[in-house]
Amino acid sequence: LCHAAQDNGASQLAKHVGETTPAGDIRAALAAFDDLSLRHGFGMHLGVQKGELIELAVGQGLPASGPGVVLETGCHAGDGTLRAIVAMAARQGSTIVSTEDNAEWLAAAKLVVVHATKDLDIKFVPRKLAEDAAFDEFLDELREETGIVQFSTIIFDQDQTRFVYQLQALLAKGMLQLGATLYVDNVKTKAHRLRKYLDL
Repeated sequence: LCHAAQDNGASQLAKHVGETTPAGDIRAALAAFDDLSLRHGFGMHLGVQKGELIELAVGQGLPASGPGVVLETGCHAGDGTLRAIVAMAARQGSTIVSTEDNAEWLAAAKLVVVHATKDLDIKFVPRKLAEDAAFDEFLDELREETGIVQFSTIIFDQDQTRFVYQLQALLAKGMLQLGATLYVDNVKTKAHRLRKYLDL
């Protein structure tokens, strides 16, 4: 029961996507993901509206030419990651770094994303990151391991109380490209919890 609670349907979603959709078909993977999550009440899907907002944010953050580089915190089981990839799929050599605190969800995200992006020239960098981890240290390690210097889009979908600290760390390290976009999940519905962030 404990495992099931931690998993929240993530492993079933990954299995379903892998078994019922063609490898490399992101839209089919998203449709299958959303359908199963809805039918079984997993609550793991972003839904069309949030998904399209992520696509818009990533698309707007892309440089005039060349690859995009996205950082996504709280990737859950990977549907938001796929939405971001849709927006930069035409930019060969693009990268998305996706973090998640829940190991079960991260494992599912790896399966979903690798299956759905087969043959795409996109680098997927999944990382386990605790919600209370030292974010500045994570950024330093990421830069050293991957060579990533700046991001074109940041997607914050983890602990809302950490957003200000995380954004300040990114700014202090100069890791936002000129014209970079920032997507913050539930910024309206949780405005009272994000007041410090909104006032920046």
